[in-house]
Amino acid sequence: MATMLAALRSFASVLVPGITLAATLTGCFGGGDDTSFEASDTEITDGDEPGETGGDETTTPPGEEPEVEVGGEEQSAGPCGKVETFSFTKSGDTTIASIEGEPVAWFTHGGYSVRMLGASRMFGAATSAAAVTTTTWVRTLSEPFDAEKTSEEKLSAWLNAARGVNCDAGTQDVIAIAYDYVEGASKDARYALGADFHDFLGIDWDPIDAKNILPDLGLEGALDCSGYMRLVWGSRTNFNFDGEDASLPLSLKSVPGYLPRTSEDMYRFGPGKIVVPFRTQPAGAPAFQGAPTTTELASIEPGDLVFFDSECNYTIATALLCGKDPGAISHVGMFVGRDGGGNYRFISSRTTANGPTVGNTGGWSIFNGGVDGAGSYPQRFRGARRL
Repeated sequence: MATMLAALRSFASVLVPGITLAATLTGCFGGGDDTSFEASDTEITDGDEPGETGGDETTTPPGEEPEVEVGGEEQSAGPCGKVETFSFTKSGDTTIASIEGEPVAWFTHGGYSVRMLGASRMFGAATSAAAVTTTTWVRTLSEPFDAEKTSEEKLSAWLNAARGVNCDAGTQDVIAIAYDYVEGASKDARYALGADFHDFLGIDWDPIDAKNILPDLGLEGALDCSGYMRLVWGSRTNFNFDGEDASLPLSLKSVPGYLPRTSEDMYRFGPGKIVVPFRTQPAGAPAFQGAPTTTELASIEPGDLVFFDSECNYTIATALLCGKDPGAISHVGMFVGRDGGGNYRFISSRTTANGPTVGNTGGWSIFNGGVDGAGSYPQRFRGARRL
């Protein structure tokens, strides 16, 4: 029998307690509208992505383990110690927590993810010489944040606990969890179109909006791009506060507050807010020619989901050939931070890399102009969402 959704998430977090890395331009659930599939016990199998383009960076020797380094001195009380008083201010739909006037955490109304400052970490992978060093930690609440109903006392208690956990090397945040599955990492996953989180784990799933879905045993250990994001955000627990595990609830299609199955639906209907609206033409550039603008890049923070139309080669296409609405979205990844070259690097599961990656196999895992401004992902970037 299927397990209930809450039990499934708890069970899966025990089965897969590690981290991983991911990225590339292929294979993902997306590209169909919300009415193109029924709530049944069969999985969606359309929305494949074509071959990737782009060059490779200088790589580190094959077989080296990805590394996650946490600074020593920076793990002091400064970035993660308990504080008696936080001050809270609101900016639009964001509630900002500060210590003596310095912002340290950001809560999004309607969203689960909380971004906070903490000890500096460096994330690296065997497939890319470009490591990411970041002071951003991302954890999730057990329910969507309600700016009107959540008291400052509760926010302070949660934030103190979360900051303390950031100093505990045994409790990974969302970014660290994502790196568990990249090539060469402890839970290295392969790629397969149609492979969702429960296929990877080899367990059944009882969605809130569909009948029980059994795993495809031929897809065990594999993930497509949206399945990978669902594993990281919905199956793995990144925090436990007040006896409640923090992970996003998962749905098959569009259910308010749930993370749906396809990349298109994640962009359109996922929790949180859209931070870069669906783009059909970069400002000041010919249609589909040009990387994201400076303003668009400035609105994206580590942990945000980034979306692409991998089925259209923008370097040769015109507006008539590429999709003009979110139905064109066919690939999703997560922004993990700026690498040593200043490029906006993201992690995703792709065909050419055969699974999750932040490397450059088949195309650089960046979406700003940078060194690959005329290549794969900068030309295919379509939007971003904060969960």
